Amino acid sequence: MKKKKLLLISQSGRGGVRKHLCDLLTSLDYKKFEIWIAYNDDEVDEIFKYTLESLRGKVKPIIIKEMVRELNPKQDWIAFKKIRRSIKEIKPDIVHCHSSKAGILGRAAAKIVGIKQIYYTPHAYSFLATEFSVKKKRLFINLERFFSHYATTLTFTVSEGEKEAALKNKVDSNEKFKVIYNGLKDIKILSKIEAREKLGLPQDKFIFGNIARICEQKNPIYFIEVAQKNPDYYFVWIGDGELREKVKQEILYRNLKNICFLGNRNDAGIMVAAFDVFISTSKYEGLPYSPIEALRAGVPVLLSDVVGNNEVVLSHRNGEVFDLNSSNWNKRLDEFRKWQKKKTSIEIRQTFLNHFSLDKSIKELTKIYLNNE
Repeated sequence: MKKKKLLLISQSGRGGVRKHLCDLLTSLDYKKFEIWIAYNDDEVDEIFKYTLESLRGKVKPIIIKEMVRELNPKQDWIAFKKIRRSIKEIKPDIVHCHSSKAGILGRAAAKIVGIKQIYYTPHAYSFLATEFSVKKKRLFINLERFFSHYATTLTFTVSEGEKEAALKNKVDSNEKFKVIYNGLKDIKILSKIEAREKLGLPQDKFIFGNIARICEQKNPIYFIEVAQKNPDYYFVWIGDGELREKVKQEILYRNLKNICFLGNRNDAGIMVAAFDVFISTSKYEGLPYSPIEALRAGVPVLLSDVVGNNEVVLSHRNGEVFDLNSSNWNKRLDEFRKWQKKKTSIEIRQTFLNHFSLDKSIKELTKIYLNNE
């Protein structure tokens, strides 16, 4: 069988998008696909770099430094021309764009060149972002509508909620969307004692932890407020981001001793085993990887009731969701701790094995890549 040429395009190689891309690159069958990836190498983390290095000779990188996250007409135009030139040279059978900036530039270039199979994974639509004005959200919705109608074969959403948000905002018709859940490989996990030793965390504390970028979407100030209201528990955040200094100042101002932000760690997906409970305070999501990593480690999850998060939780089986307008956090965490004591890590892990297998996700995607001519 002749290999299909696949071009992946992404502005970023960090966070959940990086995890998704690295899983694609390490799991797709190279007997069936010849793969290129276009990205901005200033916007990637060490894991992304290591993954590409380990696949040298298999994956062909295309560096586009002008593909930046912010709106920048001059840079965007240069990036578009470079993507278009690459598509003309490679002549890929498939172009698959990830997140909004690459979704616009990549789909536009692929359509103009005449690519038949153009796919898009938004990884949480920009119009779901709570930090944007109504006017800006409307712009994002209109852009998504235009490109979905005229330059997209199929959009892959990572949750039913993300798909429903697209349909509610009339991005396109139902048949233009396919839900493929984020999946993870099953790996050997550290014990709680081992993980805490490596992180330098106290063994005698009940720990609520999160793994996320320190940014507006992930709502770190709310996390700090919950910690302040619950001095008997310990709170840990693994990750870094643009709100790092603001978070430091908030912790100093509130004089909190029961919270720590540990910065980025390449082994965060393993270190989640240090937590008693994984807690997410996100304002919106696509389908986040970190709580799935927690379930893989047998750690129950307490997640904000937003798109994506609410599909990770199987109520009373692996965790609970909460309203971000909740009050009385002392009672809520005490009750969750009592529930958590009744569950075994084996029960929690089983929900991961049943619902979030990477093999299943890759098989679904491969079938679409190969069958959609």
